[in-house]
Amino acid sequence: MRKARHLDISTRLEATKRHGLVEDYRIEWQRQSFRPPHVTVKGRTSVPPQVTKNYVSALLAPFVTSSRIFVT
Repeated sequence: MRKARHLDISTRLEATKRHGLVEDYRIEWQRQSFRPPHVTVKGRTSVPPQVTKNYVSALLAPFVTSSRIFVT
């Protein structure tokens, strides 16, 4: 299940990266935990961090809560 969820998250983030909103991202799972991963996103400097976080939070809502998404 974790592998499938990781694939779903990374597929959505890769599409966002291709369209230019996100420069890079990192998905971190905690060992032996059923909690959703921490997702760290490096946003574009021309886009305000809050806009990037709102977009990524809506994009990943079925998989990750917004409190576990960080924008740098």
